[in-house]
Amino acid sequence: MSDNAAHWELPNPFIKPDGSLVQSAEEWPEQSAWLKQVLTEDLYGAMPPAPGNVTANKLYEQPLWDGEGLFESYELTFGPDDQIKMRTALIRQAQIDAPKIPIVYCGGYVAESIAKMAVERGMVLAVPLCDDAAPDEPGYRSGSLYKAYPEYSFKVIAMWGWLMSRVIDWLETLPFVDMSKLVAAGHSRYGKATLACSVFDERVKVTVPGGSGCGGIGSLRLGGGRFGEGHGNVETLGGMITGYFPHWFVDSLVPFGAKEASAHFRENELRFDANFIGAAIAPRALLLVEGLDDTWANPFGTAASWSATAEVYHFLQAEDRCAIHFREGGHDFNQEDWTVLLDFVDVQCNGQSKKTNYKTYTAEDPMIGRSWKAPIDEPDQPAAEGFTPEQIANLKKMLSNRWAFGDAGLETGMAKFIKMMIAKAEGE
Repeated sequence: MSDNAAHWELPNPFIKPDGSLVQSAEEWPEQSAWLKQVLTEDLYGAMPPAPGNVTANKLYEQPLWDGEGLFESYELTFGPDDQIKMRTALIRQAQIDAPKIPIVYCGGYVAESIAKMAVERGMVLAVPLCDDAAPDEPGYRSGSLYKAYPEYSFKVIAMWGWLMSRVIDWLETLPFVDMSKLVAAGHSRYGKATLACSVFDERVKVTVPGGSGCGGIGSLRLGGGRFGEGHGNVETLGGMITGYFPHWFVDSLVPFGAKEASAHFRENELRFDANFIGAAIAPRALLLVEGLDDTWANPFGTAASWSATAEVYHFLQAEDRCAIHFREGGHDFNQEDWTVLLDFVDVQCNGQSKKTNYKTYTAEDPMIGRSWKAPIDEPDQPAAEGFTPEQIANLKKMLSNRWAFGDAGLETGMAKFIKMMIAKAEGE
């Protein structure tokens, strides 16, 4: 039981196994390895090593979009005695003159309009049907993956993450993908799997889970709607692990969850929470795409986990690599989510300017569900009347955007107040 056992706050990922605190970025790789060990033992289960024998057999090919695109399906074969088989779709430009960014999207399906948007933006989509080898059911042991590796303790979510890594093995053999910019993404239960893949596969440079909720990036301790109100239909550990999905995570989680789907029980006694998942991925790029009305996936707990994860990225001086985007709407991975994903990938991998309004860490962000911060000395930030220099610059920008209103001398009391605050801040 950790020092956080008595508190319903997110556990501190900077605490080492001996109880001391990480003090420098140079110590982070060792601490990250510890976080991964905790997640292996307490959430995912142990995974087999890479089998090293992935082969692909093309099953189908269809031209798309007047010959500009190409849809292909393959059967991947791997594992002991080649007994594991999994179908995977590949969607790409028909003619590729330079390596493209690969996106492994777990879930088995992508809408055509979204696939076209991604391909036109220079991406190659690989969409595995992970259920082929690891069925999403309590009888998952009937699948070829479990039969190949019965001695390992991983269950279905981690199995899907491991299978995503086998797709990555295959992508490494293709000449038209840029493996230095590899993206892993998925929604809902497949968002959970995407995180499992990225935690343990360092080849993933950008991770984008959507609506991953309980067992994903949604806090196990903290739940609720967009403002943390009530529990609503938030999926809890008890409802998940003792309800419909006992096959998703390790059995040792069972005592920490209540049987009632809407109630919390002993999650505060766990030595980890969802922020450990994000921290284990740091400093590689991480974007969460979420729906404000997606109560099932725990918007409040997800915001809390992201805030705690962003603190780790801040410590590692990688704030711009950790982002979150909330939109109106429910449990979906829609075109808006994909637009933000592609923009984030372009920023992270291609050095382009940000075009969407996803959020990254700022020093003014509130601490949600925690009392700890990164163990670093924050520089003093000069401010006057409660405003930081950045805020003063934004206030000036607001005044400069008054176009015809300013020309006409139409000045509100708020505008006058802003001018007064700027003057005080600048010592006039």
